[in-house]
Amino acid sequence: MKKNSERPDRTTMEGMIWNANHVLDQALSPDTPGIPRGMIKYCKGIILLSVVEAGFVFSGNVGTGVVIAHKHDGTWSPPSALGLGGIGFGFMVGAEVKDLVICVMDDTTLDTLSGEHQVKIGGQISATIGPVGREAEAAFNLSENGVGGTYTYTFSRGIFGGISLESAIMNVRSKENERFYGKSAKAKDILWENVVESPKGKGIEELHHKLELLREGKVRIPTPADLEKKDSMRVEAEQAGIAAKASQTDVVKVNAKEEAAKEKIEPKKKLEP
Repeated sequence: MKKNSERPDRTTMEGMIWNANHVLDQALSPDTPGIPRGMIKYCKGIILLSVVEAGFVFSGNVGTGVVIAHKHDGTWSPPSALGLGGIGFGFMVGAEVKDLVICVMDDTTLDTLSGEHQVKIGGQISATIGPVGREAEAAFNLSENGVGGTYTYTFSRGIFGGISLESAIMNVRSKENERFYGKSAKAKDILWENVVESPKGKGIEELHHKLELLREGKVRIPTPADLEKKDSMRVEAEQAGIAAKASQTDVVKVNAKEEAAKEKIEPKKKLEP
């Protein structure tokens, strides 16, 4: 059976969790150099984003994703929703999506990212391209106290790529957290205080399992059953996006192809003599 390769609506937590699993599938692929296992072992948290580099209507990057805390006992927290672009842009139809894994290596940075205020990348936090290679930890002095800041890995069409996040604005999507978990809770409490229960069957267990595989430096090739489940969850995420559309107040949807076409055909203004 041929699986649908399209992504679901990524403005809801269901869609963002689906995409986060998709990002980790790429990171675990034997066809990529891989993220150093020490980076996952010693990180304080992981951010998983889908991002579009925008060059029309507004500049910069827009996207959505989740942040997951790596707790002191080695377990992973429930995800908290994030927006990139200043207004929590959901997605842009027709534009190429790049997937990001951002390893947060110190508590201070994770605390900043899970706060109630917008965070400017390159300002409050750094944006550094991370080292590659699943066994690269020795060469980069990865240890519990050896690395700080953030390290970014970008996947474009299944391979490592590059993206500039400098000056991008990241913010917590509190309303989406409330919709998904059924209660109002601060992002910090979701990540650290066990104030919410992870809904079963929404892909969170898969996220945690894949993060453990990354920590062990392993690779993973999805089975036919995995692909079947992924496609089923894609449908569920798309339906969740449709159902949530009327209540979303922090999402702006843009058709990239249409806006790019407008720029091409818009006549240039004549200079006054």
